[in-house]
Amino acid sequence: MHDTSTQLPPESASGTPPWHYLTLESLGLEAASLDFYQLLLSCTGEDAAAQMHRHAMHFRMNGCGRASFVARLDALPAPLARFPLWRTELEGLPGDLPAASLLERVQGALGQPLHAFLASTGWKTAQADIWQSLLALTLTSGQLAEAALMLQLTDVLRVGHFLRVLDGGLCSLAGHAERRAVLGALLVLPEGLAPLPR
Repeated sequence: MHDTSTQLPPESASGTPPWHYLTLESLGLEAASLDFYQLLLSCTGEDAAAQMHRHAMHFRMNGCGRASFVARLDALPAPLARFPLWRTELEGLPGDLPAASLLERVQGALGQPLHAFLASTGWKTAQADIWQSLLALTLTSGQLAEAALMLQLTDVLRVGHFLRVLDGGLCSLAGHAERRAVLGALLVLPEGLAPLPR
């Protein structure tokens, strides 16, 4: 496995904006601080796939360093467990919304300033755990229930990505199409891992 998770798919070279993808960079994650991911990067040789599978199974049971496996959506702190539902609500907001109005809605739902939420230890820790949990699920999953969990966790990351784009003014989210595109961002996993289900 190579550390290529921040590289965008070929489509981005033909004009697709980078905020249409969930990458380490777009999520604001630092690879060096992701203990389970670093363990996977250390797997080399002919049995690398088997090593990664073993590490993923162990991570699911015991965590890895500072990283914890997220096995259930309701194990996440408030309001993160509600993010998949909130994603649907945000995606369904009709028409054009001024940035100030959208920001007001978002901060009201969060119960705090957007920048404070994104900078909070709780969000940063949860986001790192979710991303690494998706890696583990990708390496070990095979059950329908796990596919549902993967989609839920991906939706949590999508909402976090949307909030980050809104906070940074990376693109206009005034239009319905723009909001929908960011909220439907595709997760780009490191090279060598299977793609997540949509």
